Amino acid sequence: MSTPTMQEQLKNQGFVVIRQLLSNQEVDFYLNKLAERSGITKANFKAPGAGRGFDQKGRQASWNLPDGVSKSRDFWPLIYNERLISTVRELLGPDIRFLQHTDLHVGLSAVAWHRDSVNRKFGLGPDWDESQAPYKIVRVGLYLQSHAESSFKLGFIKGSHRPETNITLGRRLSETQITWMGALSYLSPKAQMWAANAEWIATEPGDGIIFDPRTLHSGSYIIGPKYSMFVAYSIENVHFYHHQHYYRHLRPELNYGDLDPELIQTLKAQGLYLDQSPVYTHIEGAWTPAPMLKSLLAKRIKAGEQGVVRICRPSIHRTKS
Repeated sequence: MSTPTMQEQLKNQGFVVIRQLLSNQEVDFYLNKLAERSGITKANFKAPGAGRGFDQKGRQASWNLPDGVSKSRDFWPLIYNERLISTVRELLGPDIRFLQHTDLHVGLSAVAWHRDSVNRKFGLGPDWDESQAPYKIVRVGLYLQSHAESSFKLGFIKGSHRPETNITLGRRLSETQITWMGALSYLSPKAQMWAANAEWIATEPGDGIIFDPRTLHSGSYIIGPKYSMFVAYSIENVHFYHHQHYYRHLRPELNYGDLDPELIQTLKAQGLYLDQSPVYTHIEGAWTPAPMLKSLLAKRIKAGEQGVVRICRPSIHRTKS
């Protein structure tokens, strides 16, 4: 039996794993820059804590910054990394554009099943309609820590990104089960591991995972240092426009901003910049957090912007970005 191509893997299962996408030198560089940006070093993860209940392993430092790659000059080279761009073009086609949906994470693992798309409820909203234009958006997670030191894995529900003309009862039941697991993660941070149909990927330094944002995914419980960076790309069509507008304007608590003019010029030189896109007053079915969660996210992100380290239990992060 032949090995599926990357395009087939992305189409059928919703994700592709690229081992050692970043070199050892790049891993070391970005580790140091994340430590500088966040104020957190590996020593913080070894500090004794006050673990209690639900198999907690103690209290550690945590930091995350939505739009962090775009906002931090040291991380701009990730966007136009030669091997990364070549891989994404192989997956989506030559005319990809940078999509402003980036993150920087230190000590963060979102341990509830979720999607990163605009429309997060299966089958509802324009993300699930490909009759006029194909959904060709990918996010790329880049990891800098070993599995041995963190116990981190990224889980996916294969095929959960694929729209269906006739939604079966089995698909509805599967989506309902995953929703309940997300709720249970507030009681036990390991609840997401109960998904029988999940595939869990242990990451090593420099590994990249490229995935369709509609694919259900979850981080695992972690016990040590975890560092990750996220960027996104798309071909230009209505799905690109919706996604760009959603994070830039419909999620104000995430504090996305205008791109730096110097970054724009670099992206133009690389053929990765889209000059203009439509402005929407409304996107049908766009997911937004409840007011209380939105307020908590805004406060946490403001603290991250100001370089304030949050002390928390690494196993119970449930931030949905």
